[in-house]
Amino acid sequence: MEVGQLVWLYDQHPYAVPGEVVAVKGKTYDVKDSVTGQLVHADRDKITPMAQSSIDGIGDMINLQDLHEGSLLHNLDVRYRRKQIYTYTGSILVAVNPYEQIPNIYGVAKVKEYEGQLIGFLDPHIFAIGAGAMVAMRKGSGDQCVVISGESGAGKTESTKLIMHYLAQTDADRAEKEVISERILEANPLLESFGNAKTLRNHNSSRFGKYTELHYNEAMRISGCSIKQYLLEKTRIVSQPLDERNYHVF
Repeated sequence: MEVGQLVWLYDQHPYAVPGEVVAVKGKTYDVKDSVTGQLVHADRDKITPMAQSSIDGIGDMINLQDLHEGSLLHNLDVRYRRKQIYTYTGSILVAVNPYEQIPNIYGVAKVKEYEGQLIGFLDPHIFAIGAGAMVAMRKGSGDQCVVISGESGAGKTESTKLIMHYLAQTDADRAEKEVISERILEANPLLESFGNAKTLRNHNSSRFGKYTELHYNEAMRISGCSIKQYLLEKTRIVSQPLDERNYHVF
């Protein structure tokens, strides 16, 4: 390895982190830790060359040449800095909450772009998950399920809204469906008021689990919706931690 080469640095953190070789001293290397910015003296067996796919960042992490925890986190970070908040791991979509509005990624034009497309044909996007479910259902694969999970503040509630927005928009030119779809979308704020609350990490944190069913008729049009809640944090009604609040409705 030579000066200026990007490498993976081991044993300095719980997982491998990117580093840059700044000096070669016999069998040891001076490597700049990209996380701390500090210079680390490392033996040859503590560093490995970084593959080009990790340097560039790619849309599907299954195709990473370096495949370990550090490379996955680094790939997400590279894409996040480019405002590319979605990344695939096969058929799984990883979303990193940007905590800001990114323009032109959820409009009607983007809905039309992903309509009817299978996962992996276009850049990673949450609309691709909705499109994949619709394609499978129309091909006769039966009911489809999208599981959205993550820690508090990860963006689960917003991701659910975006999936529903996509499903509502893909057939919005049909007047009767548009009415039903709009009712479903507009019901969300009211439902959230009874189950969402301000916490230290999130001003609109869902304090319950939610199972949302969209019902389609034989013509493949949305005919209704049912929402089931579970594990509601009932203790919040009578007592809240310091600097947190009760459910919005109260």
